[in-house]
Amino acid sequence: MSKTSDKIFALHNEIQKRTKRVAAFIVMRGSEHVGTIQLHYSADGAGRLIAYVADWTREKPEAIPFKEFTRWRRGSASGYGYDKASAAMSGATIAGVTTVDDGHGWEHHYKEAGLTILQAI
Repeated sequence: MSKTSDKIFALHNEIQKRTKRVAAFIVMRGSEHVGTIQLHYSADGAGRLIAYVADWTREKPEAIPFKEFTRWRRGSASGYGYDKASAAMSGATIAGVTTVDDGHGWEHHYKEAGLTILQAI
C-alpha cells in the first residue's frame, strides 16, 4: 500500500473506533432541523449511557447571559435490564415535545407529535 492509502486506512480505523459506541440522530419537523440527539454507550453494556439532547427551537431567555445559555441538555442512566436510552432522555424536550420513560422507547413521543427521527451515526 502507498503512504496515502495507509493514512486513509488509519483515519478510517480511528473514526470507526471513536464512533463504535455512539449513536447520533437528527430530529426534523418537515424540512426543519429542530433537534439533535447523541447517545454515548458504555463499552460493557452495563455501564453509564450518556444522552445529549439539543433543542434548536429553544429561545434564550432574557435573564440568562449569552455565555451561560445552551440548547444542549445531558442525561445519563446505568445498569442493565431496561432501556437506558429512554431513562437517560426522560424529560428531554425538542420542539415542545417532552419524552417520558414509559416503556414505549424514547422515539415514541417525538414520532407521535409528527417529528421525524433520522439516524446520522
